Amino acid sequence: MARLQESAAESSGAPSPAAVRKAVLDEFKTRATFAGRLAEIDALLWAQSGSVGQTAEATMADHLAALGIRRVEVPEGSDTEAFVVTEGEGEAFELLRPAYVDTMTGKLILAGQLKRVPGSIAQNTSGGEA
Repeated sequence: MARLQESAAESSGAPSPAAVRKAVLDEFKTRATFAGRLAEIDALLWAQSGSVGQTAEATMADHLAALGIRRVEVPEGSDTEAFVVTEGEGEAFELLRPAYVDTMTGKLILAGQLKRVPGSIAQNTSGGEA
């Protein structure tokens, strides 16, 4: 029956369900790749905060928002899973790189990095919130 429907779809000029499925999956892969690259670029700009112009920072924040990418700078609740602790000792954390989450899917695009530091209050040495 499914074979008959595919044959009818091909003869009518409509794309087959398999072709549509492949196109949708390819688009998700393309979006994921692009979102990953954009997150990497934003992370580099975030690390250079202060030396990068405000226009570039604002433009990047606008692009992230338009694409449904959330920059996470304060690990709270379930957001702590989006970070990797890279080094250090202590109870508090210093943000080395923000995490990026796809708001459409809830999936992590780029893991953030935290460094353990002495003290009880989390610290942020650079960057701004998107």
